[in-house]
Amino acid sequence: MFKNIGRIGIEMYLLFQHHTTLEILRNVNNDQDLFTITGTGWHFVKYLGPSVVVVGPDTRSERNPHQVMAGPTYQGLFPKVALLPPSVQHCIWMVPVPVVYPRLESVEHLASTMATGKKAVTGTFNMLGKVTSSVAGVVGAKSVVGDGFNSVKKAVGKSGLMSGILSPFGEIDVLDELRDQWTHESKDLERTYLVRTLQGIAHNKSLRMTFLSGDVNCCGAGLVHDPSRLQDHKTMYQIISSSVVNSPPSSYVLRLLHNNKPLYVPANGHRSTHTPTDTKEEMMEIFTQDVNGQPREMKRLMGRRNYVACVIYDPEIVNGTFGQAVPGHGGGKLSIAVDFMVQNENLYGAPMKYGPVIIPSLEYGR
Repeated sequence: MFKNIGRIGIEMYLLFQHHTTLEILRNVNNDQDLFTITGTGWHFVKYLGPSVVVVGPDTRSERNPHQVMAGPTYQGLFPKVALLPPSVQHCIWMVPVPVVYPRLESVEHLASTMATGKKAVTGTFNMLGKVTSSVAGVVGAKSVVGDGFNSVKKAVGKSGLMSGILSPFGEIDVLDELRDQWTHESKDLERTYLVRTLQGIAHNKSLRMTFLSGDVNCCGAGLVHDPSRLQDHKTMYQIISSSVVNSPPSSYVLRLLHNNKPLYVPANGHRSTHTPTDTKEEMMEIFTQDVNGQPREMKRLMGRRNYVACVIYDPEIVNGTFGQAVPGHGGGKLSIAVDFMVQNENLYGAPMKYGPVIIPSLEYGR
């Protein structure tokens, strides 16, 4: 059943997101549209002019509890980026779930405890039900006792004390969400491999890497960088913009996400610890005021519906001499300005603009 659901899901994704079908793709002999590496998952590399490339890896088709993408997929994607023409200055990775994002370790511990408790309660009721039903069978009341224990289990399960917490499959919903994150411990080594490999390609190609993500129902900007060498190849930005149709997370969850625990990207092949390395991970404090002008305590993430507006520009042309633009006299190095457009308190009013977050190009040799 689940294989058929997945197959239909892929067909609908290709049809409505990419306006194509499997039959069409299998008869295409080039990678100009979508391409597959392992036969599972469809990826794309698109040019936004000669200087900006958008890479869209399929991070769903090969996903399981222990990986986002399979090893051969990375080995097929990375060379395509490493062989981009010299004119490309920015490589934007469109990954649905943020690669750079605060941790929710306390929530995971709580959810794991709840999951353990649920299993213990369910197991206890199952055992008691079997014993009592067996005894009751002697006196002819087995079905009555069995129905009674089923009712008690339901009260603790999806329709009772655990309602709103369990997924339709009886698992803890929060745990499902956390396992889906790049920052979950089950994806830790893979995430480090992705970040460190892209840092290496960025250094060799003088190519600025940026992640563009959503799926967390809020907006914000983060980065990984070397604090001692600002804007070198280790600096990669993370832009997060939520879908405009989803409700934002609660203020309690946002507060948990605004923790000050220092985060670092370890060396390849090592698990994340809080030991300092040459790559620090941070969220930027860009939401200093709310849409009504009131100062905000939580400045890194905004829990309102939003979208981002991105502009590619030449800083030398825009700045010019004393702020005067000089058309045709730029240096050719492009930056990206990202503005966050956040829904105002008046649903029909103009959105509030936050930013811009400036993503500079990478200087040669840095």
